[in-house]
Amino acid sequence: MYVFLDFSENHEPSPQTYVHPDNLVPLKPAILRNLPVLVFNAEKEFESKDAAITSIYFDTEDLELYLGRLEKTEGAEAIRLRWYGDMDVKTIFVERKTHRKDWAGEQSVKARFPIREHLVNPFLRGEYTMDAALQALVDKGKKTQAEVDSTIQLASELLGDPRVWISLDTELTMVREDNWDGQTRTGDNWRRTDIGINHPFDQVPEEDQELFNLTICWYVDVLARYGVLEVKLQTQFGQEPPKWVTDLMQSHLVEAVLKFSKFIHGCATLLPNRVDFVPFWPPQSKLNSLL
Repeated sequence: MYVFLDFSENHEPSPQTYVHPDNLVPLKPAILRNLPVLVFNAEKEFESKDAAITSIYFDTEDLELYLGRLEKTEGAEAIRLRWYGDMDVKTIFVERKTHRKDWAGEQSVKARFPIREHLVNPFLRGEYTMDAALQALVDKGKKTQAEVDSTIQLASELLGDPRVWISLDTELTMVREDNWDGQTRTGDNWRRTDIGINHPFDQVPEEDQELFNLTICWYVDVLARYGVLEVKLQTQFGQEPPKWVTDLMQSHLVEAVLKFSKFIHGCATLLPNRVDFVPFWPPQSKLNSLL
């Protein structure tokens, strides 16, 4: 599990952390005592499948975006499709994250817009754009032109303390979605149709998936299923983070790791023959064998 602190102004690089699976249980109440759970669809009764979050990342066959994000190149982008819940969800989010240099006083940017699932394929083929859909909202009086112009900008939805945003990923799994090696995984569709959110994806070939395991006992190769915790803080310059967040970061529940990224980890582990450089995670990671 890792923690990433992202300050809104003049933020300093922050440690990211793994958390041992034995610490997941005490970690959850430590967070819930201070922040409520964000429910993505408050109009329906909560089901376990509603907690699933799936992201599909895009890159060229040369992995140009991977390299840019790995090297933290100015303007490096990560582009993904994301949805919340099961495979029958109708709304998909198109997201773009752009890296900016901290020392230059600029903030990294994330922008996104929603699209209906049945329109994703024509959108990716260039046969459909969002222009007409957005203009239709203006014509019907549902949105002003100014609101439509800002649709592409990410609007953070924070509950509780607006300075703190936390996500906790468990059962984290990376799966190949490309057809680059001649194997048909997605075909002409924008995502695989042979899997859903049925972890641990027993029907997926072992070489097509990466379960997020870390070695906890190197001399007998004992693996443990770690989770991923992400914390983002939005504070004014000179303002201290909430004490409970500081206490959490300094507690025994977390273990620091440098610049961890799920996108980078997935590319490096699933496409080892295509990457020339791998991330410098701690040696507990499976990636240590690739160095």
